[in-house]
Amino acid sequence: METVHTIYDLKKDKNFTEDQTLDLVNLFLPVSYKAKTKINGLNSRLEAFKGQNEKADEIQFELNTEISKWSEKIRRLGGTPLALYKVKIPTTNGYYIWEYPSADIEFFELD
Repeated sequence: METVHTIYDLKKDKNFTEDQTLDLVNLFLPVSYKAKTKINGLNSRLEAFKGQNEKADEIQFELNTEISKWSEKIRRLGGTPLALYKVKIPTTNGYYIWEYPSADIEFFELD
């Protein structure tokens, strides 16, 4: 079984087998856990400073940066972020959808 430990060129298409997709999910899980922990903390801070525009803007910028970092990491690992913590993984005849915190994937066949 080929293990996925590669960072992919964003300009090239890559299709994954089911086993490779499950390996990807094992990489997505800790990346998403770490991001979610940071993002939840920032959301809590944002709520606490909602009346202070300057501080709230700083926190919002930091929050947006963390979301972008998560998205970029997922793309470099081979997935396509659909929403925060929800990822599309291409195959030759369809795609898988994975959503944090599940370790499960769902297959969708192309028409």
